[in-house]
Amino acid sequence: MSRTPHPQGSGRDARTTRLEYKGPLRGARWIVRSNPERLVRIAADFLTGVGFERRDDDFDGRLRARGSEWTATALEIGDEKGSKRSWWRGLLTDELPFPLPHALQPVLPPTLVVAAARPVAVGVAELVVFPHTSARGDATHARAAAPRVTSALEQITAAAGAEGAMLSHESLSGIANDGSPASQAVVREVLEWR
Repeated sequence: MSRTPHPQGSGRDARTTRLEYKGPLRGARWIVRSNPERLVRIAADFLTGVGFERRDDDFDGRLRARGSEWTATALEIGDEKGSKRSWWRGLLTDELPFPLPHALQPVLPPTLVVAAARPVAVGVAELVVFPHTSARGDATHARAAAPRVTSALEQITAAAGAEGAMLSHESLSGIANDGSPASQAVVREVLEWR
């Protein structure tokens, strides 16, 4: 699926105007008529479309080695050092009533998103997409990737609905540490995300 680059950059160079509403950083769960591999691929395509980049960490292989039934991928956006800036620059740029040129926009703090799916019945799979902030970047704006995550979740929902494959959908404000690759415990243990 060919996509145009995000206007505010992607990966480690993704930027934010800090003027847009950040909102809560939420995830979602879908039950869809499909297979796990396809669902993870579609979710990853929509996340890369909003500026996330796949991590080169063989997350799926590491899960399989642990005997997991899940298929998963991890994507990341933002940069630890780039998101931290001096107080005087923040004072000047955060109060302006108009968007700044790209070069002056702050870099997003690091955010990790896990897209994971598993079979739940014959021809039916569960897809979970959940974001995790990091304590390594600018803590004041840790949820700055929220508009991008929300956009990707809406696109995934629309695509599943358009195919007539979606059986259920729910928004997630948190996720239980139940062994899902999207849970905080697995992200910390397997990906060492902090």
